[in-house]
Amino acid sequence: MKNSIKATCCIILGAAMIACNSYDFEQEQHRNEVYLLSNSNLVYDRQIADLKQEGDTIYLVAGLSGTLNADRPFKVALVEADSLFKAYNKSNYDIETDRYARLLPEECYTIPSLEGQIPAGETQMKFPVYLQNLDKLSPDSIYFLNYKIDPSRTDAFNPKKNEVLLRIFKENDFSTTQRNVYYNYTTSYVTILDKDNPLVRRPTSANQVFPLGNNSVRMLAGDEEFGEYKTALDRIIERSIIVTMGEQTSKNPLARHATITPYGTIDVVQLTPFEIYDNTFLINIISTPDGRSTYYKEFRLHYKYRLKASDPYKEVKAILRMEYSPRADLL
Repeated sequence: MKNSIKATCCIILGAAMIACNSYDFEQEQHRNEVYLLSNSNLVYDRQIADLKQEGDTIYLVAGLSGTLNADRPFKVALVEADSLFKAYNKSNYDIETDRYARLLPEECYTIPSLEGQIPAGETQMKFPVYLQNLDKLSPDSIYFLNYKIDPSRTDAFNPKKNEVLLRIFKENDFSTTQRNVYYNYTTSYVTILDKDNPLVRRPTSANQVFPLGNNSVRMLAGDEEFGEYKTALDRIIERSIIVTMGEQTSKNPLARHATITPYGTIDVVQLTPFEIYDNTFLINIISTPDGRSTYYKEFRLHYKYRLKASDPYKEVKAILRMEYSPRADLL
Protein backbone atom coordinates (compact mmCIF):
# COMPACT_ATOMS: atom_id res chain seq x y z
CA MET A 1 0.00 0.00 0.00
CA LYS A 2 2.78 2.37 0.97
CA ASN A 3 4.66 1.54 -2.20
CA SER A 4 1.50 2.32 -4.22
CA ILE A 5 1.10 5.70 -2.53
CA LYS A 6 4.78 6.53 -3.15
CA ALA A 7 4.44 5.61 -6.78
CA THR A 8 1.37 7.77 -7.19
CA CYS A 9 3.14 10.74 -5.59
CA CYS A 10 6.14 10.29 -7.88
CA ILE A 11 3.87 10.28 -10.93
CA ILE A 12 2.10 13.49 -9.80
CA LEU A 13 5.42 15.18 -9.00
CA GLY A 14 6.87 14.18 -12.34
CA ALA A 15 3.83 15.48 -14.19
CA ALA A 16 4.07 18.79 -12.31
CA MET A 17 7.76 19.13 -13.23
CA ILE A 18 7.01 18.46 -16.87
CA ALA A 19 4.22 21.06 -16.79
CA CYS A 20 6.58 23.60 -15.21
CA ASN A 21 9.20 22.99 -17.85
CA SER A 22 6.69 23.43 -20.65
CA TYR A 23 4.88 26.44 -19.13
CA ASP A 24 5.76 29.83 -20.66
CA PHE A 25 6.25 32.15 -17.69
CA GLU A 26 6.92 35.06 -20.04
CA GLN A 27 3.24 34.98 -21.01
CA GLU A 28 2.43 36.01 -17.42
CA GLN A 29 4.57 39.14 -17.70
CA HIS A 30 2.91 42.37 -18.84
CA ARG A 31 3.57 42.82 -22.53
CA ASN A 32 5.76 45.53 -23.99
CA GLU A 33 3.30 47.94 -25.62
CA VAL A 34 3.68 51.48 -26.90
CA TYR A 35 1.30 54.06 -25.44
CA LEU A 36 0.93 57.85 -25.40
CA LEU A 37 1.43 59.51 -22.03
CA SER A 38 -1.78 61.10 -20.68
CA ASN A 39 -4.04 61.23 -17.65
CA SER A 40 -7.20 59.15 -17.18
CA ASN A 41 -9.06 61.47 -19.55
CA LEU A 42 -6.42 60.99 -22.27
CA VAL A 43 -5.17 64.58 -21.80
CA TYR A 44 -1.51 65.44 -21.22
CA ASP A 45 -1.53 68.68 -19.23
CA ARG A 46 1.75 68.70 -17.28
CA GLN A 47 3.76 71.11 -19.46
CA ILE A 48 3.73 74.92 -19.63
CA ALA A 49 5.26 76.95 -22.45
CA ASP A 50 7.25 80.04 -21.51
CA LEU A 51 6.21 83.14 -23.43
CA LYS A 52 9.77 84.13 -24.23
CA GLN A 53 10.37 85.81 -27.57
CA GLU A 54 12.35 82.94 -29.07
CA GLY A 55 9.55 80.47 -28.32
CA ASP A 56 9.61 77.33 -26.21
CA THR A 57 9.49 73.54 -26.56
CA ILE A 58 7.08 71.01 -25.11
CA TYR A 59 6.79 67.30 -25.94
CA LEU A 60 4.46 64.55 -27.07
CA VAL A 61 5.62 61.55 -25.01
CA ALA A 62 5.43 57.91 -26.11
CA GLY A 63 6.05 55.30 -23.42
CA LEU A 64 6.64 51.56 -23.41
CA SER A 65 4.85 49.41 -20.84
CA GLY A 66 5.90 45.97 -19.65
CA THR A 67 7.17 44.22 -16.56
CA LEU A 68 10.60 43.89 -18.14
CA ASN A 69 12.40 46.36 -20.37
CA ALA A 70 12.33 45.36 -24.01
CA ASP A 71 15.51 43.85 -25.49
CA ARG A 72 14.80 45.45 -28.87
CA PRO A 73 13.74 48.90 -30.12
CA PHE A 74 10.06 49.69 -30.68
CA LYS A 75 9.00 51.80 -33.64
CA VAL A 76 6.55 54.66 -32.98
CA ALA A 77 4.73 56.82 -35.52
CA LEU A 78 2.03 59.42 -34.91
CA VAL A 79 -0.59 61.09 -37.07
CA GLU A 80 -2.89 64.05 -36.53
CA ALA A 81 -6.35 63.28 -35.16
CA ASP A 82 -9.46 65.09 -33.97
CA SER A 83 -11.72 62.48 -32.37
CA LEU A 84 -10.63 63.23 -28.79
CA PHE A 85 -10.85 66.95 -29.49
CA LYS A 86 -14.45 66.65 -30.71
CA ALA A 87 -15.36 64.39 -27.77
CA TYR A 88 -13.84 66.90 -25.30
CA ASN A 89 -15.93 69.77 -26.63
CA LYS A 90 -19.11 67.72 -26.79
CA SER A 91 -18.80 66.31 -23.27
CA ASN A 92 -17.74 69.59 -21.64
CA TYR A 93 -19.79 72.21 -23.52
CA ASP A 94 -22.44 70.35 -25.54
CA ILE A 95 -24.28 73.04 -27.55
CA GLU A 96 -22.34 76.03 -26.11
CA THR A 97 -20.19 76.24 -29.23
CA ASP A 98 -18.85 79.69 -28.37
CA ARG A 99 -17.03 78.09 -25.42
CA TYR A 100 -15.48 75.23 -27.42
CA ALA A 101 -11.77 74.52 -27.08
CA ARG A 102 -9.68 75.18 -30.18
CA LEU A 103 -6.97 73.34 -32.04
CA LEU A 104 -3.66 75.19 -31.88
CA PRO A 105 -3.21 77.27 -35.08
CA GLU A 106 -0.51 76.03 -37.46
CA GLU A 107 1.40 79.32 -37.15
CA CYS A 108 1.97 78.57 -33.46
CA TYR A 109 3.86 75.26 -33.64
CA THR A 110 6.26 73.06 -35.59
CA ILE A 111 6.82 69.33 -35.12
CA PRO A 112 9.95 68.27 -37.04
CA SER A 113 9.14 64.54 -37.00
CA LEU A 114 6.29 62.26 -36.03
CA GLU A 115 8.27 59.04 -36.32
CA GLY A 116 10.98 57.52 -34.16
CA GLN A 117 11.75 54.60 -31.89
CA ILE A 118 12.05 53.74 -28.24
CA PRO A 119 15.56 52.27 -27.88
CA ALA A 120 16.10 48.80 -26.46
CA GLY A 121 16.17 48.86 -22.67
CA GLU A 122 14.44 52.26 -22.47
CA THR A 123 10.81 53.08 -21.73
CA GLN A 124 10.19 56.46 -23.33
CA MET A 125 10.81 58.76 -26.27
CA LYS A 126 9.76 62.39 -26.83
CA PHE A 127 8.55 64.16 -29.95
CA PRO A 128 9.50 67.85 -29.59
CA VAL A 129 6.84 70.46 -30.33
CA TYR A 130 8.36 73.88 -31.04
CA LEU A 131 5.96 76.64 -30.04
CA GLN A 132 5.98 80.24 -31.22
CA ASN A 133 3.57 83.19 -31.59
CA LEU A 134 1.69 82.16 -28.45
CA ASP A 135 1.10 85.84 -27.68
CA LYS A 136 -1.49 85.74 -30.48
CA LEU A 137 -3.64 83.26 -28.54
CA SER A 138 -6.56 84.41 -26.44
CA PRO A 139 -6.00 83.71 -22.72
CA ASP A 140 -9.73 82.97 -22.48
CA SER A 141 -9.67 79.93 -24.79
CA ILE A 142 -8.41 76.38 -24.33
CA TYR A 143 -5.99 75.09 -26.96
CA PHE A 144 -5.02 71.51 -27.83
CA LEU A 145 -3.02 69.39 -30.21
CA ASN A 146 -4.58 65.99 -30.97
CA TYR A 147 -2.42 63.06 -32.10
CA LYS A 148 -2.77 59.29 -32.23
CA ILE A 149 -0.58 56.28 -32.94
CA ASP A 150 -0.32 55.19 -36.57
CA PRO A 151 -0.96 51.42 -36.34
CA SER A 152 0.65 50.68 -39.72
CA ARG A 153 4.03 52.10 -38.66
CA THR A 154 4.08 51.31 -34.93
CA ASP A 155 5.02 48.10 -33.16
CA ALA A 156 2.68 46.56 -30.57
CA PHE A 157 0.68 49.30 -28.86
CA ASN A 158 -2.03 49.72 -26.26
CA PRO A 159 -5.34 50.47 -28.05
CA LYS A 160 -6.70 52.15 -24.90
CA LYS A 161 -3.85 54.69 -24.78
CA ASN A 162 -3.22 55.26 -28.48
CA GLU A 163 -4.50 58.87 -28.68
CA VAL A 164 -3.79 62.02 -26.67
CA LEU A 165 -4.88 65.63 -26.32
CA LEU A 166 -1.86 67.81 -25.62
CA ARG A 167 -3.06 70.85 -23.62
CA ILE A 168 -1.28 74.11 -24.42
CA PHE A 169 -0.60 76.28 -21.36
CA LYS A 170 1.47 79.47 -21.42
CA GLU A 171 3.15 81.56 -18.75
CA ASN A 172 5.40 84.54 -18.14
CA ASP A 173 6.98 86.01 -15.01
CA PHE A 174 3.66 87.47 -13.88
CA SER A 175 0.98 84.87 -14.52
CA THR A 176 0.03 81.56 -16.14
CA THR A 177 -2.96 80.00 -17.90
CA GLN A 178 -2.47 76.70 -16.07
CA ARG A 179 -4.34 78.02 -13.03
CA ASN A 180 -6.23 81.14 -11.97
CA VAL A 181 -3.82 83.83 -10.76
CA TYR A 182 -5.12 86.63 -8.56
CA TYR A 183 -3.42 89.77 -7.28
CA ASN A 184 -5.01 91.35 -4.20
CA TYR A 185 -5.78 95.05 -3.98
CA THR A 186 -3.73 96.65 -1.19
CA THR A 187 -3.87 100.38 -0.31
CA SER A 188 -5.88 101.04 -3.47
CA TYR A 189 -8.38 103.72 -4.42
CA VAL A 190 -10.81 104.31 -7.27
CA THR A 191 -12.08 107.90 -7.52
CA ILE A 192 -14.97 108.87 -9.79
CA LEU A 193 -13.90 112.22 -11.24
CA ASP A 194 -17.35 113.78 -11.34
CA LYS A 195 -17.25 117.48 -10.38
CA ASP A 196 -20.84 117.32 -9.16
CA ASN A 197 -20.58 114.04 -7.31
CA PRO A 198 -16.98 112.88 -6.69
CA LEU A 199 -16.80 109.50 -5.01
CA VAL A 200 -13.86 107.56 -3.60
CA ARG A 201 -14.05 103.79 -3.33
CA ARG A 202 -11.60 101.21 -2.02
CA PRO A 203 -11.70 97.96 -3.97
CA THR A 204 -11.46 94.98 -1.64
CA SER A 205 -11.61 92.18 -4.19
CA ALA A 206 -8.78 90.52 -6.08
CA ASN A 207 -8.00 91.03 -9.77
CA GLN A 208 -7.39 88.02 -12.01
CA VAL A 209 -4.28 88.50 -14.13
CA PHE A 210 -3.77 86.73 -17.48
CA PRO A 211 -0.47 86.34 -19.37
CA LEU A 212 -0.44 87.83 -22.87
CA GLY A 213 3.12 88.14 -24.16
CA ASN A 214 6.62 87.81 -22.77
CA ASN A 215 6.30 90.98 -20.67
CA SER A 216 2.59 91.78 -20.68
CA VAL A 217 -0.57 90.83 -18.82
CA ARG A 218 -4.26 91.60 -18.96
CA MET A 219 -6.42 92.61 -16.00
CA LEU A 220 -9.71 94.35 -15.32
CA ALA A 221 -9.53 98.11 -14.90
CA GLY A 222 -10.18 99.51 -11.44
CA ASP A 223 -13.01 97.83 -9.57
CA GLU A 224 -14.82 96.56 -12.65
CA GLU A 225 -16.26 93.05 -12.72
CA PHE A 226 -16.88 90.70 -15.63
CA GLY A 227 -19.65 88.71 -13.92
CA GLU A 228 -20.25 85.12 -14.94
CA TYR A 229 -17.12 83.99 -16.78
CA LYS A 230 -19.07 81.74 -19.16
CA THR A 231 -20.69 84.78 -20.77
CA ALA A 232 -18.04 87.39 -19.99
CA LEU A 233 -16.19 87.82 -23.29
CA ASP A 234 -17.79 91.13 -24.30
CA ARG A 235 -17.37 92.56 -20.81
CA ILE A 236 -13.73 91.47 -20.72
CA ILE A 237 -13.02 93.24 -24.00
CA GLU A 238 -14.60 96.51 -22.90
CA ARG A 239 -13.34 96.57 -19.30
CA SER A 240 -9.76 95.28 -19.46
CA ILE A 241 -6.35 96.92 -19.67
CA ILE A 242 -2.92 95.67 -20.71
CA VAL A 243 0.07 96.25 -18.46
CA THR A 244 3.42 95.86 -20.20
CA MET A 245 6.67 95.69 -18.25
CA GLY A 246 9.77 97.43 -19.56
CA GLU A 247 13.30 98.11 -18.35
CA GLN A 248 14.45 98.20 -14.75
CA THR A 249 14.12 101.52 -12.98
CA SER A 250 17.28 103.47 -12.22
CA LYS A 251 16.51 103.62 -8.50
CA ASN A 252 15.56 100.00 -7.81
CA PRO A 253 16.89 96.93 -9.69
CA LEU A 254 13.87 94.94 -8.43
CA ALA A 255 11.41 97.34 -10.11
CA ARG A 256 10.48 97.64 -13.77
CA HIS A 257 8.64 100.39 -15.58
CA ALA A 258 5.03 99.55 -16.46
CA THR A 259 2.97 100.92 -19.35
CA ILE A 260 -0.85 100.83 -19.30
CA THR A 261 -2.80 100.52 -22.58
CA PRO A 262 -6.34 99.42 -23.55
CA TYR A 263 -7.11 95.77 -24.23
CA GLY A 264 -10.21 96.50 -26.26
CA THR A 265 -12.59 99.44 -26.37
CA ILE A 266 -11.80 100.95 -22.98
CA ASP A 267 -10.57 104.58 -22.81
CA VAL A 268 -7.53 104.50 -20.53
CA VAL A 269 -4.95 107.21 -19.83
CA GLN A 270 -1.76 106.52 -17.90
CA LEU A 271 -1.13 109.26 -15.32
CA THR A 272 2.15 110.54 -13.91
CA PRO A 273 3.55 108.69 -10.90
CA PHE A 274 2.06 109.73 -7.58
CA GLU A 275 3.88 108.73 -4.39
CA ILE A 276 3.99 104.91 -4.23
CA TYR A 277 1.71 104.59 -7.29
CA ASP A 278 4.64 105.02 -9.66
CA ASN A 279 3.63 102.76 -12.60
CA THR A 280 6.08 99.98 -11.88
CA PHE A 281 6.14 96.25 -11.36
CA LEU A 282 8.07 95.45 -8.20
CA ILE A 283 9.52 92.41 -6.48
CA ASN A 284 8.78 93.52 -2.92
CA ILE A 285 10.67 91.78 -0.12
CA ILE A 286 9.25 92.44 3.34
CA SER A 287 11.47 91.30 6.21
CA THR A 288 10.56 90.82 9.86
CA PRO A 289 12.86 91.69 12.80
CA ASP A 290 13.71 87.99 13.27
CA GLY A 291 15.10 87.77 9.73
CA ARG A 292 12.24 86.07 7.92
CA SER A 293 11.36 87.42 4.48
CA THR A 294 8.08 87.39 2.57
CA TYR A 295 8.18 87.92 -1.19
CA TYR A 296 5.52 89.67 -3.23
CA LYS A 297 4.98 90.49 -6.87
CA GLU A 298 3.37 93.94 -7.08
CA PHE A 299 1.84 96.19 -9.69
CA ARG A 300 1.90 99.85 -8.59
CA LEU A 301 -0.34 101.72 -11.00
CA HIS A 302 -1.76 105.20 -11.56
CA TYR A 303 -4.21 105.76 -14.41
CA LYS A 304 -7.73 106.86 -15.27
CA TYR A 305 -10.30 105.17 -17.46
CA ARG A 306 -13.88 105.21 -18.64
CA LEU A 307 -16.01 102.71 -20.50
CA LYS A 308 -18.03 105.25 -22.49
CA ALA A 309 -17.25 108.76 -23.75
CA SER A 310 -20.25 110.05 -21.80
CA ASP A 311 -18.97 108.59 -18.50
CA PRO A 312 -16.79 110.51 -16.04
CA TYR A 313 -13.26 109.17 -15.72
CA LYS A 314 -12.33 106.95 -12.80
CA GLU A 315 -8.88 107.60 -11.36
CA VAL A 316 -7.09 104.50 -10.09
CA LYS A 317 -4.28 104.43 -7.56
CA ALA A 318 -3.64 100.76 -7.05
CA ILE A 319 -1.21 98.31 -5.55
CA LEU A 320 -1.92 94.78 -6.73
CA ARG A 321 0.02 92.23 -4.71
CA MET A 322 0.56 88.48 -4.89
CA GLU A 323 2.73 86.52 -2.46
CA TYR A 324 5.09 84.00 -4.05
CA SER A 325 8.09 81.81 -3.29
CA PRO A 326 11.28 82.54 -5.28
CA ARG A 327 12.50 79.01 -4.67
CA ALA A 328 9.29 77.46 -6.02
CA ASP A 329 9.44 79.69 -9.10
CA LEU A 330 12.92 78.38 -9.89
CA LEU A 331 11.99 74.69 -9.60
